[in-house]
Amino acid sequence: MSFRVVSTAANFWTSANSVIGRRLFLLLAARNVVLLIGAFPLEFWPTNIRSLHLSPSSQYPKTLLKVSQTFHFSRMSTRSTSLFEKSGDGWKDIAASTSNHPAGCAPAVTPWREAIAVSIAKSRKIRGGNFVQVSTVDPETKEPRCRTVVFRGFLKSDLTNQESCVMKMITDSRSNKVKEIKSSPVMEMVWWFSQNSEQYRIRGTVQMVGAEASDEGIAQVRREQWGNLSDSAREQFYWKEPGIPFSEQNEVPTGGRDTNSKILPPPKEFVLMLLHPSRVDYLRLTDNYRQVDEFDSHSNSWQAKRVNP
Repeated sequence: MSFRVVSTAANFWTSANSVIGRRLFLLLAARNVVLLIGAFPLEFWPTNIRSLHLSPSSQYPKTLLKVSQTFHFSRMSTRSTSLFEKSGDGWKDIAASTSNHPAGCAPAVTPWREAIAVSIAKSRKIRGGNFVQVSTVDPETKEPRCRTVVFRGFLKSDLTNQESCVMKMITDSRSNKVKEIKSSPVMEMVWWFSQNSEQYRIRGTVQMVGAEASDEGIAQVRREQWGNLSDSAREQFYWKEPGIPFSEQNEVPTGGRDTNSKILPPPKEFVLMLLHPSRVDYLRLTDNYRQVDEFDSHSNSWQAKRVNP
């Protein structure tokens, strides 16, 4: 029946050039598109389309209204933003207006360590995907200090050789953050995954591992991290003291290597930072899901719970 009406409307469009014919043609064409989309499971479609909550039986009038508002049936308007990118109450990079999970089907709580492993894997090929922001407190002014550093992986356990929750970063012993961490070893890291619209706020204490490290196991981790750096990254630790008035750099060992191209031992300026997490606040903007994981030192285990976003 609908195809006959569409055909009639098309005749109005081409022959009578009727305004009513045009509107009827676009209205019924949009209706068939909506019904086609609704015929597939929500999981079949990308997240930005799923946010429409398409359902021919219950949500069809709302969806058709969105379609009609986007196309402006009074005229054909060319849009630079696609229909589905402007669905819902905001743009696709803003939190979803409602949950994507039906009542009684809320997602299960996943431990943060498992969740972040998936997030990292999905963002592995994104340039800068391992850049994180870490904040400390200036001991003199009590003001916050924040900067971007590179996440260098998780520390492996001595017993199992499996990755733990301890997070590796590096710094220069002459940097301000070292002084701030020595005054107050509490740090919070923020890691934003643009690919999945996920944010992790990871709070914990920082362990500084320098040249004076007495534990041979952790000293070996520092040496291995030094060897894993790029040549250009190693060279930076031979530069002049950071933060003082500028002067030309002295000649430094190319790539942090000797004349035989062998990597030199790490200099005293090279510091391995280990963040021992105690609290993780996770937020996923695609469906406004938020979760808090806290480490219980008495039971030596993590406790996770879902909270309001």
